[in-house]
Amino acid sequence: MQNDTGPLGMLVLLFVVWMIYFMPTLNAYHRKHPNFNSILLLNLFLGWTLIGWVVSIVWSASSIAPIEPIRVIPEPEPSEDKYQKIERLGGLKEKGLLTEAEYEAEKAKILQS
Repeated sequence: MQNDTGPLGMLVLLFVVWMIYFMPTLNAYHRKHPNFNSILLLNLFLGWTLIGWVVSIVWSASSIAPIEPIRVIPEPEPSEDKYQKIERLGGLKEKGLLTEAEYEAEKAKILQS
C-alpha cells in the first residue's frame, strides 16, 4: 500500500509546519508585543532548536505591562503675598501710572483680602 498525497498534500503539510514553527512570532504580532522584532529574530534563527522555540513562545506569551501616558501636572502659579502686591503698586505710583487715590484704594483691597 502506497501513501501518495501529491503536491497538494505536501503544501498543506508545509503550511502546517510553518504555522507551528512561527507560532511564537504570530502570537507576539497579534498581542502587539513591544519586543516583537526580537521574538521574530529568535524564532527565525533559533526556532529550529527546541530550546529556541520554547524560549520564543514563552517570551511571546509573557505579560505586557500597559503603557500609561505620562501626565504632566501643572505647577500652581506662585501667588504673591500682600506685601509684594503693595510693593508693585508703589512702583506703579512712583512711575506716575497710579494716582494717590487709586493707590490707596488698591492697597486697601489687598490688605482686606
